[in-house]
Amino acid sequence: KGSFEPASFEMSFNMVRDLDSLNISLTGEEKMRLRGRIDRVDTWEEGDRLYVKIIDYKSGNRQFDLAALYYGLQLQLVVYLNAAVDMQKRKHPDKEVLPAALLYYHISDPVISVQEAMTPDEVNEKLLSELKMTGIVNDDISVIKNLDTELSEENKGSSQVIPVELKKDGTISARSSVLSSEDLVTVSDYVNKKIRQIGREILDGNFPVNPYEKGSRSACTYCAYKSVCGFDKHVDGYEMRVLEDFSKEEILLKIRNGEKDGGSVYS
Repeated sequence: KGSFEPASFEMSFNMVRDLDSLNISLTGEEKMRLRGRIDRVDTWEEGDRLYVKIIDYKSGNRQFDLAALYYGLQLQLVVYLNAAVDMQKRKHPDKEVLPAALLYYHISDPVISVQEAMTPDEVNEKLLSELKMTGIVNDDISVIKNLDTELSEENKGSSQVIPVELKKDGTISARSSVLSSEDLVTVSDYVNKKIRQIGREILDGNFPVNPYEKGSRSACTYCAYKSVCGFDKHVDGYEMRVLEDFSKEEILLKIRNGEKDGGSVYS
């Protein structure tokens, strides 16, 4: 539905050795090299600018959580975006390369309840709404309308493919999942700092038994090492590290101000 076109699929950056976003300096002598594979990278050019969108395919219904990113629990998607942007800068040195979107796509075959009065087109629309991607989108209205060229205030203002909704006056609804270009850069820089912190703790041998609890989620729920770590809430001295749930605005303020999350990165 958009102007973006696929640039690569399953793009591996395992062998890239000279990009700062993938080779994190920990000390004067030591670096941490990141390895991974991006499921899909799409690009769109406008004048001397090139915009990058990444998509990560998931078997589960994953949501992007800025608070989880702040605590170091959800860094992968931003790491992928940083890598994709840097690799596009290398391919297009004459362009200003900017992030457009970082998205999860839930690979699913949804089953919906159908009312007798619904037309086939209405059924299809409901199916598409179940498959809408989640994540973060650049709040530049030009970028948004090229991510979904069919999005307009007239067609109810809600995109079928990206987590964006327009109000009647053409402005972005508060229900949309967007960040400004400046905030995307700020989040990107924060993730790089967080990864550097993780790397330094690894080098220092810092592996505390300090699992987190955030709302109904716990680090122990799907942990493969429960039988060997020795953590037991019934034993004195063992407590879950309870993470606060902040609003997007509060998290962005903390990130802009360089506030640390106050806990170990090992959760």
